Amino acid sequence: MSNINRSGEPLYMTITNDLKSAICSGEMNPGDMLQSENELAARYGTSRTTVRKSMQLLEHEGLIYSWQGKGYFVAQPVHDTFSIHFSEEERGFDVSYRKVNVIMPDEEIQSALQIGPRQMVIEILRIIRRRDVPVALDVKYIPYDKGTPVLEKELSYAVFPEIAAAKTAPFAFHTEMQISAGLPTERVAGVLGCPMDAPLLTVYRILIDQNDRRVGYGIKYMLPDYGPLCARSGYEF
Repeated sequence: MSNINRSGEPLYMTITNDLKSAICSGEMNPGDMLQSENELAARYGTSRTTVRKSMQLLEHEGLIYSWQGKGYFVAQPVHDTFSIHFSEEERGFDVSYRKVNVIMPDEEIQSALQIGPRQMVIEILRIIRRRDVPVALDVKYIPYDKGTPVLEKELSYAVFPEIAAAKTAPFAFHTEMQISAGLPTERVAGVLGCPMDAPLLTVYRILIDQNDRRVGYGIKYMLPDYGPLCARSGYEF
């Protein structure tokens, strides 16, 4: 049995794309049962292992689901779950580091990082500008380990996940995010040079490792001139 079709495409991708086309064209609808692995293997002249690889890809994309002992079925589409692109790279902006401090946490930081009042944290402030005008303030907090030097130069060239990942394995944490609208505090208004009644979009981020330990807390205050956050849902093929 060959795992490559005549065009040189891996056969599992041919199966995946054929089934995807049938689902997206409406030929197959939510709840419909797919052919069995044996039937698909015979149809394409390949092995069940190759077919199973195709099924795994379609499951990963949310197009089908498996039912133990019964087979594979077309899934219900999800159009109300959105993915937001949120980058630390700040393309199109000028970014400068205002300062890096070791501070005692206030109640908000203590709650976010789940630490006590005597646990010091590293505070990192970045100002984001567009055409020399401040449009956002980015503040990060990371638990400070006594005896570890605060290397401002290294922090200035690292993005938030990289800084927090230094305390854990690179893939061993996830992010929780909350977005809200509000007005600036006196401190934020002073840094951004905006009035106290200026509308702000604020993004809160908490980085949590696999042991449920909070390894980072970030707050980004954005003025309207920063621009919109973009999200998308649905399926693109």
